[in-house]
Amino acid sequence: MVKFAATGSYIYFDGKMVPEREAKVHILSCAVKYGATVFEGICAYRNKKSGEVNVFRLKEHLDRLQYSMRVMRLEQSYSNDEMEKILLDVLTKNEMRNDSHIRLSAYVLGEGFLDSRGPVALGCLVVNRHEKSLADKTVKAQVSSWRRIDDASMPPRIKCAANYHNGRLATLQARGDGYDEAILLTPSGKVAESAGACIMMVRDGVPMTAPVTDGILESITRASMITLFEKELGKKVQEREIDRSELYAADEIFLCGSGYEVTPVVNVDGMKVGNGGVGPLTQRLYDAYDACTRGQLPAYQNWLKPVWRINAGMAAAGG
Repeated sequence: MVKFAATGSYIYFDGKMVPEREAKVHILSCAVKYGATVFEGICAYRNKKSGEVNVFRLKEHLDRLQYSMRVMRLEQSYSNDEMEKILLDVLTKNEMRNDSHIRLSAYVLGEGFLDSRGPVALGCLVVNRHEKSLADKTVKAQVSSWRRIDDASMPPRIKCAANYHNGRLATLQARGDGYDEAILLTPSGKVAESAGACIMMVRDGVPMTAPVTDGILESITRASMITLFEKELGKKVQEREIDRSELYAADEIFLCGSGYEVTPVVNVDGMKVGNGGVGPLTQRLYDAYDACTRGQLPAYQNWLKPVWRINAGMAAAGG
């Protein structure tokens, strides 16, 4: 019997707050049979000095979830305000006063066929995050023999659970071959993204990343990195097609995403990237991102949604 690690938390599922063991999806639901689930991975961060906890770019995540539901033609009956309240209620119910990762999902619970669009239930859970230094997050990556899915087949710009089978196959191959992460190429052979995060690289001092039309998720973290590169580091990011062989010429490469944050890639296909450690621009960008998410850069306060008030025990969501 498979056992899942208990979080000891409360989960919002299908209209009510329940202990995590009671949040269940039926085996005959379309969510299970066909992967008819869309989701968002969202992070909340604690300002160590003030004690305030903020959710990072919540509006953008909710907008993307709405877009994913629309493209998947799910029955939609949730406004952004309703979803925001659910998410903040989960954080406060679980008294999450430190860094955390939130998963907000919409499931098709109906037991119909491929064309079932509902009923749709929301699920929201939260788990603690643990800080790591960049040196502890470095990974080795393999360019996968599997190709990235294409917008004409399964649009990768939305966060649909079924899309992740593509990255799962690539990850299984990479781990079996002794690597940590997989890098997928587009059907035409251009660099797309990793199995679960976008890729950014630095070559001759210039940061670059694949365009959103090259089989990547329209990543909120990637967009944040582009802004921080320009505003905080004075570096304009090139959004252009990237050849596989350019990975071998890169000074620095890193993965970015809500869960990955900034994850340095120090080896690709057995070849060292740069000096084989955390690159200087990668470190500077991570420092800016960390300060931004923790409310230490006033210019980005509009990216933060308060959960707990500064030096107070009251939840901001509850007034």
